[in-house]
Amino acid sequence: MQTKTAHTPSLYPGHVLLTFVLLLTLFELQAQTPWYKSNCPRSQKQAELWYFGEKCGIDFRSGVAAALTDQNAMTAFKASAVICDSLGNLLFFTNGNKVWDRNFTLMPNATGLAGDLGATQPCIIVPNPGNTAQYYVFTVDILKFTDSLNYTTKGLSCTIIDMNERGGLGDAVSSFLNKSILSPVCQKITAVIHKNYRDYWVITHEWDSDKFYAYLITGAGIASPVVSSAGTVNGGHRNNINNSVGYLKASPDGKKLAAAVSQKKLIELFDFNNETGVVSNAKSYTTTKPGVNPYGIEFSPDSRFLYATVFETGGVVQAAAPSFVFQFDTRSGLNNPVIIDSVVGLRVAGMQLATDGRIYLSRTNNILSKRDSLEVIYNPNRPGRACNFDRINNMTGSSFPLLGRKSIYSLPNLVQSFVNVPPFRWDSVCHGNATQFHATNQANADTIFWNFGDGGTSTQPDPVHTFTNPGSYWVTQTQKFNGLSFVDSMLVKNYQLPRIALADTILLYEGSSIQLHAGGGFTDYLWSTNSKDSIIEVKESGSYWAQVEDIHCCINSDTTFVRMFRYMVPNAFSPNGDGLNDVFKVNGLYKNINFRMIVYDRWGTQVFESEDIDKGWDGTVSGQPCPSDSYIWMVNIGFVGKDIITKGDIKFKGTVTLVR
Repeated sequence: MQTKTAHTPSLYPGHVLLTFVLLLTLFELQAQTPWYKSNCPRSQKQAELWYFGEKCGIDFRSGVAAALTDQNAMTAFKASAVICDSLGNLLFFTNGNKVWDRNFTLMPNATGLAGDLGATQPCIIVPNPGNTAQYYVFTVDILKFTDSLNYTTKGLSCTIIDMNERGGLGDAVSSFLNKSILSPVCQKITAVIHKNYRDYWVITHEWDSDKFYAYLITGAGIASPVVSSAGTVNGGHRNNINNSVGYLKASPDGKKLAAAVSQKKLIELFDFNNETGVVSNAKSYTTTKPGVNPYGIEFSPDSRFLYATVFETGGVVQAAAPSFVFQFDTRSGLNNPVIIDSVVGLRVAGMQLATDGRIYLSRTNNILSKRDSLEVIYNPNRPGRACNFDRINNMTGSSFPLLGRKSIYSLPNLVQSFVNVPPFRWDSVCHGNATQFHATNQANADTIFWNFGDGGTSTQPDPVHTFTNPGSYWVTQTQKFNGLSFVDSMLVKNYQLPRIALADTILLYEGSSIQLHAGGGFTDYLWSTNSKDSIIEVKESGSYWAQVEDIHCCINSDTTFVRMFRYMVPNAFSPNGDGLNDVFKVNGLYKNINFRMIVYDRWGTQVFESEDIDKGWDGTVSGQPCPSDSYIWMVNIGFVGKDIITKGDIKFKGTVTLVR
């Protein structure tokens, strides 16, 4: 397998240390993010259900985390992996060794995957961009030293789960089961979406090396890795095996990586190019707390803050040293971390950001004596202790109960893009529609103030606002808590409705048809006839409406009335000057035509000709009255207007009686 290698430069620009001034009454943290959004349903609910630990579960689909006790199948001592479809329906989950379907039963061909339950991150599930029914399950094995130098390991492997198998319950594809990808690797793996928002990067770290391997997952399969040398060497002999331990995480925005190298007491931060897969610009922090080592890693939803857990990793007895949770402001590299809390007697281990904007942390005494709750960082976008570790409304110890289930060291290992949650959401960006705003995370907010950027404001937690004009607006949400203000701004674009203009009324000649065109360039069409084409053919009178939808899922409609008509020709006329039927002519509403009418007497002599439908025969020839008799007429009409289509020119003839 060919590889692309990127080397970290030995010199890189210095970084400016940003100093935040904490006022006594006001701290303002503003993150302006150009979070462009269409009105299309952005169904990204693949991470709305979690299964992990000792039969634990959490449901985030309502927007409020709710503990689950519905599965009694899986135990995962370390990280698990779980995947839903885009609407939040459970598909399957795994501990890296076995796979369970949505009914909590084992998939028959997926009971011996190559992940080791003792690995920090033994598995992760990644969708196949080329097949919506298939998913890649990547697994990681641990190093099994036979002596101080030699070891065995399956390294990084991959299995495809096809959801078309077993009537939609899914199963492993036998031709792609435990396929070897890379060996040896450390106990860490993460994934994030490519810059194209279609493909995925799967990233791991080689053992006894400073190399990251980034595998691009496309519709064509698993591409050759992009290999980057960056940061410290993760390796050594048997006594250095814990250099493979510790989490690897991509930031939700896909621009950074962070890793814990437990035995070296290192926390590392890197730049990640989610277009090329290159890892670069290593920064590191060495913990100095005695008896504890870094393990868990996670980023805040806005990707600014990095969190790490540091705890006593060895032994099965109760931890003698306290666990610590660090926060780093990545804009300053890894300088001056804040210890947001310490926990005595417990091991605070894994960390995972959720779609509710909060970070959950596993907690346990040890592998045998477990706890039935999770720690929570309620406001991870806020700096320092304002992030509210286990604190709701100034009440400390506010952990998340698991209803008797135990997390051990476990939480799900997710594609980080699935938890790339904005500080607030909105449900419509189409002009004229009322837009419902919703603050993603309302924990520890005394008040929420909204400025919609067009002069409108609101103090409602989930306000509704209608923008006066189409355009782009910086919408600002300010949450206040304990006298401090936390500000988030995002660019909201209010799109003009798609332009559709059907004629108010269309005349249609009897026996002919017309094509109604709703316009080109729209993504979806719907007519009152239930047609979904851009053009329909109409042969009958009636009211017809068309609805169009553009790429932003904005909808507009218009209606036209089609009126059937015909040209009427009288069968007699009397040019006696009484004002009634004095002239023989063709009568009709539609006059954008080429017209010709010829009248003959009974012997075939032409007595009248006209190319103007409004000019008829007055019963004379060269000013002399014609006698009462029957006359033959012929009419030819060709339609000029593009708003009507016939089967060709209209040609008809008949006789008319001149009465004197």
